[in-house]
Amino acid sequence: MHLITMAHLGEAQGVIELFNLKRITPQVFEGDNLTCLITGEGPFEAATSAAYLFGQKNYTSVINLGIAGSLSAELVIGSIHPVRSVYLVIDGKPQFKSFKSLEKGIDCVTSFERILSPNKALPLTGIAKLVDREAWGVAMAAKTLSIPFQSYKLISDEAGSLGACEVVREKAEEWSQQLALYLKTILVKVEKETDTFKLEGFHFTFTTRHQFEQLLKKISLRDELLLDEVFASLPLDNIKNEIMSPKERAKALLNFMEGKLDPLKEKLQEGLANWKAISEKNGISLQTDQTWESQEVKVSFNVSNNEELNQKIKSLAELNIKPFINLRNGNIHVE
Repeated sequence: MHLITMAHLGEAQGVIELFNLKRITPQVFEGDNLTCLITGEGPFEAATSAAYLFGQKNYTSVINLGIAGSLSAELVIGSIHPVRSVYLVIDGKPQFKSFKSLEKGIDCVTSFERILSPNKALPLTGIAKLVDREAWGVAMAAKTLSIPFQSYKLISDEAGSLGACEVVREKAEEWSQQLALYLKTILVKVEKETDTFKLEGFHFTFTTRHQFEQLLKKISLRDELLLDEVFASLPLDNIKNEIMSPKERAKALLNFMEGKLDPLKEKLQEGLANWKAISEKNGISLQTDQTWESQEVKVSFNVSNNEELNQKIKSLAELNIKPFINLRNGNIHVE
């Protein structure tokens, strides 16, 4: 699930409508693969609301989207910019901790207080070209949990200028739609990049597509191969033949690629597959926690008569959980 954070409901309306999100709470709107969180203003308020939501679901990436004031005359009102780094200022004083958003872009400073005058804006110009109220808080919550964070800002006004609030209110609907369309281009861009590699039969969400791209690049760099060469080496046909669900195929492919980068994980996956194979031959499916955090095993099977049921019961009596527990405990021989 991909999380979008925005400070105000007004600027989020375009995203909610474009992606058909449903209201879950007054601050949370959710779709199939996308959640939008209204954080409110203030870095610590944003950090608290984001951290709370992270505790409810597993989000693999976060995009902070919204309006920001300009600290540079070079920036055009209504233009949208990727944010490179996010800084925090409290009572006009820069704080030690900063967070990275993207490799390229414009730096943004999150202010503890509203910037309502040129005198308040002037000291910030030496730190960044943008000022907002929430990006730093979201970044802190995301980075604390090692969740990838990105931020994109629409220039709403010149920070500290008179009449800025009135302009923002007048343009709210227009900018909301503009932000939503910009978000769509980000998602579509990732899909197009991934679609250059033929992945028919695999179901990827935005976040799993991003994982695939990143793993592909990491393997390419490590093995000094072209992306096309790495892609050609992937066992796509084997995965499609062995797994029926397109979503499960995508998970299996990502697991394989992670195993290529991490030999220990590859050994664990190999041991797990060998252990499962014994029961699967008898028509019993074993599902385990993909994060390896739980040692619970979900057992399932289908029967159509008493004879098949008795056979499954006999197979279950022979099922040994100990090899899986040994794998979880790290009892594995790695050459």
